[in-house]
Amino acid sequence: MKTISLLAILLLAAVSAANAASDYKIDWYSINSGGGIASSASYNANTTIGQPTAGFASSTSFLHWIGFWAGDVPTPTVVPSIDAAKALPDDTCVSIAGRLATTSATDFSFFFYIEERDRHSGIRVATPGGPIAGLARGSVVNVIGTMGTTSDGERVLTGPIVVIMYTDTPLGPLGMPNRSLGGGNSPVGQIGVKGGKGLNNVGLLVTTWGQVTALAGSDMLITDGSGDSVRVNVAGLAALPGVSDYVSVIGICSLTTSGPDKLPYVLPRTRPDIRAY
Repeated sequence: MKTISLLAILLLAAVSAANAASDYKIDWYSINSGGGIASSASYNANTTIGQPTAGFASSTSFLHWIGFWAGDVPTPTVVPSIDAAKALPDDTCVSIAGRLATTSATDFSFFFYIEERDRHSGIRVATPGGPIAGLARGSVVNVIGTMGTTSDGERVLTGPIVVIMYTDTPLGPLGMPNRSLGGGNSPVGQIGVKGGKGLNNVGLLVTTWGQVTALAGSDMLITDGSGDSVRVNVAGLAALPGVSDYVSVIGICSLTTSGPDKLPYVLPRTRPDIRAY
């Protein structure tokens, strides 16, 4: 009788453990040296004093916050690549881990770019609150954000939580003639440019070249003779090359709209990205 009772208890324990394991849940728990909850009519702030480590660990299926009060962030879809994120519709919360920043906190005020190490895909990360402190070219970052699309058709991560893990060797730009910039429509959710052919490269750090054909407002137009003139954003940059000068330009391949057309738009990070010959 005692043997049967013991066996029944062991079976119940095994079933209970199996059910518990299937939940995959770790409740929030912390041992702090201070902090607490501060609130007003509109906001709550959970605070911790003495947290030695912050970040998150992820795999292809799971995400584990370390030292963050994440609040009401929806459960993100952990994606294996930037392309996989771009394949998802707008308003999808995603987690992308271990990608390299190709721009720094001082390059652009309200966005930065991340890219795959093999340079096959990149994406804009919008930061409407201002630059991410400490972000450098080559920073390895984990990003959680919501997929969106700009008015010019560029896929973007919005409302991001950004964790800088460490800094690695910055990526170099991919050399491309004017006609290759932007590329065709991507099968994974990024539109291409008017007449675009080849692989989509919107979001990548590139270098292109040509003769300056015009300076119009915040844009410089260049052509290498392989296609239409390419627009380069030069807003805020001083001592620009003149019309007829030959230049090379390093920058992010973005998009701009002209009437019904989407055109490539190169975003230099700083003035030294434009070199005259």
